[in-house]
Amino acid sequence: MSVNDVEKRILKMLGKHDYLTIEETASKLGMHRTTASKYLAVLEARGLVKYRAIGKAKLYSVKR
Repeated sequence: MSVNDVEKRILKMLGKHDYLTIEETASKLGMHRTTASKYLAVLEARGLVKYRAIGKAKLYSVKR
C-alpha cells in the first residue's frame, strides 16, 4: 500500500515531534480532527505510527 500525500504530511509532522495528539496534528496541518483521526488510525494499522494513551488522549509518534 502506498502512502498518499496527506499521510506523508502527517508522517513528516510526527517526525518533527516526540508525540502529538490528534487535535495537535489536525491543528498543525489545517485539517478537521476527524480527518486526522482517520488517517492516524490507518497509519497505525499499517504499522507506521504508534500511540500511547494517557487518560482520554492518544499520543501518536512515528514508529522507529
